[in-house]
Amino acid sequence: MQACQTIAAVAFLATNAPILSRPQGKSAGREAFRGICPAEIGWFRHYPQVNRRSSLDPICKARENGDRYQWTGRAAGTERLMSEPVSNEENLRRVRERVMQLAREIEQLSGQELPPPQFFAEFLARVVAAIGARAGGVWLVDESGRLSLVAQINLEQTGLAERPGAMSVNERLLMDVLQKGEARTIAHGGETQLPTEHVLVMAALHREKKCVGVVELFQRSDVPVKAQSGYMQFLEQMCGYASRFLEGRRRNQGMTEDLKSQFWTDFEQLMLRMQRSLHEQEVADAVASDSRALLGCDRIAVASRKGRSVQILAVSGQSSVNPRANLIAAMAKLARRVIEMGETLKYTGRIEGLAPQVEEPLAAFVQESGSRMVLLVPTFESPPLVRRQGEEADREQRRARPKATGCLIIEQLAESEPAPQLEQRAELLADHAGAALWNARQHERIFGLKLWTAVGSVREWFHGRKLMITLAVAAALLVLVAAMTLIRLEYPVTAEGKLMPVEQHAVFATWDGLITREGLRVDGNQVVSARDVLIVLENEELDGQIEEAAATVRKQQMLVQAKEEEIRKTESQKNAVDTETARNGELNRERLRVELERLQGDELIARQQLKTLENRRETKLKVLAPANGSIPDFQLRQMLENRPVRTGDYLFDVMNDKGPWHMELLLDEKRMGHLLRAQREKLAAGESVELPGAFVLASDPEKKYPCRLTKVASRSTTDSEKGAVFELTAVADDGQELPPLRIGTEVTVRIYCGKTSLAYWCFGDVVEFLQRYLWL
Repeated sequence: MQACQTIAAVAFLATNAPILSRPQGKSAGREAFRGICPAEIGWFRHYPQVNRRSSLDPICKARENGDRYQWTGRAAGTERLMSEPVSNEENLRRVRERVMQLAREIEQLSGQELPPPQFFAEFLARVVAAIGARAGGVWLVDESGRLSLVAQINLEQTGLAERPGAMSVNERLLMDVLQKGEARTIAHGGETQLPTEHVLVMAALHREKKCVGVVELFQRSDVPVKAQSGYMQFLEQMCGYASRFLEGRRRNQGMTEDLKSQFWTDFEQLMLRMQRSLHEQEVADAVASDSRALLGCDRIAVASRKGRSVQILAVSGQSSVNPRANLIAAMAKLARRVIEMGETLKYTGRIEGLAPQVEEPLAAFVQESGSRMVLLVPTFESPPLVRRQGEEADREQRRARPKATGCLIIEQLAESEPAPQLEQRAELLADHAGAALWNARQHERIFGLKLWTAVGSVREWFHGRKLMITLAVAAALLVLVAAMTLIRLEYPVTAEGKLMPVEQHAVFATWDGLITREGLRVDGNQVVSARDVLIVLENEELDGQIEEAAATVRKQQMLVQAKEEEIRKTESQKNAVDTETARNGELNRERLRVELERLQGDELIARQQLKTLENRRETKLKVLAPANGSIPDFQLRQMLENRPVRTGDYLFDVMNDKGPWHMELLLDEKRMGHLLRAQREKLAAGESVELPGAFVLASDPEKKYPCRLTKVASRSTTDSEKGAVFELTAVADDGQELPPLRIGTEVTVRIYCGKTSLAYWCFGDVVEFLQRYLWL
């Protein structure tokens, strides 16, 4: 029984019957299948735009309002009149059984050898009777590419031929359905023009995936809107049987030699692809993607059991599987029951002979997937190729039950009848797929598979001439390693600096002032002697103090002269006759002499202050050469002219380039460890801590000169370019002829810090980097 009970009942009962209650909940195991067909379980999942309850809402309203409907059904020469609304379960059951009987008859007709006109006449009569349509017609594309009427019922009663332009409007609607290949329900009130006053329900007929015809039904115009989708779905399913009739698919149809040859060719290609991989997921993907066309089914999935959990590895037509999806979850539950039983499960709409434990998960899966035929074939572990011999081994072999490791889930969505030879092909495919999946699983169980695979690949590479080449390379590497270890060289530490005279004297500003062009008495690279005047500073403040002191001296001189003149005038009056006058004159002279002494003292103080300021100008504003030597700055005037300075500011150096020379070096802090270790070793051996080395002058880079390290700073300093550095001093060895030396010549010194291996001599910097940043 392959007819769709629920949808047919909806189409018929949309205006005649109340809602039929159905078992609900987990207790709906076998009851969920009672009285229904395969498509009923999954139809509303297959067509999610339709809601089962909403399709029957008009029936509820009809019951509440007490409306009366009439329906006339004609099938196989029978007529039935229902003048009363269906009001009890018995009438509902009879109506439902009648609709299902008509659907079963259509299914049976699709498998018979009948001429197309006779088949479509019987087909149309039953479809019209099942949904209570007023009229109907079947249109097929003829050789000229036009639609021709093959069968019709009551078409003359629709007024299609009498109305002007109705035929052309109807032909346009038929061509639209033919081109799109989709079922349609067209009612009044929309944008589409209808040829008659009826509601049109149309569905396409297919042959070899091409639309070759249209079935058209004329329904009365007062059909509830919510019931129209039920008509369309029922008609679409019935057209599936008609399409099967057109394609010539028979249940017992044999295969031609060409089809058999093509099947085995495709089967070999599938086996080859499965054997190309030892990864279970890749094998499952190959089985799901390639076997669907091989078996002629609509969907195939691969399930695998590991422990007590069952996982859907692959589904045809999907690049990935979402285990949380409702369909995948229901499929996994059903697969688990089949794997536990270890037997093939076949469902074609009948539950007779099915194990009770699979009824509930099967109902849930069919309802979720909308499949009309489901075939689950378990896969088993591969038996060992080499078996033990003996009677005991044979008895154990007979008692041993093969363990199922997974299953194949094969579905047909449109038809409940399995495709020709589907079961035999599925069993054959399950054997090969099970072996491939089991081998892949056994391969993936190896611990550290990727590591051992890499080791095996390397081992396989060593064959033939490659082995000899490898041995030669290994010997060369061994010699190289021995040389790196046994050969010892002096480890050098490189420092950079300048060549400078040992005797150096810094010149500082002796007082605050301004260095003028006239006050700068020397030029760069000039040779000077000790106590030579180098710079005469100009200090406006000191000059002002000297002028003020000189003015004060002049003022005091004038006061002293005035006071002396006044005393001389009083001396000329001391011979006066009057005794009183003589006494007053004497007192006045005494007072003037006292004032003169005071003014002379002030004059002496002012002269001493002036002398002090003049001595300060002579001693403080003159910068003298500290020793004999030369001034190495050739841009001295550019640096010092018109430059204000303060006491203690550094000006330049006076160096004795006629005396001994040394090298002032800067060494990176990270290299000090080698130098200090070498000094400790020499000190422990009782030798001098001076380390040997060699230097190269930037002015003569082609020649090296031996030298020795004489001084190492006890603290680090900061250099603007190198960061933390230590200051070193080195001197050239005696008894060698050096090129003309110039102050400030750049030198590069390599200080030897003891013997080390050739490997560390070459890669010491890398080792230090790893030790410093990775703490190795």
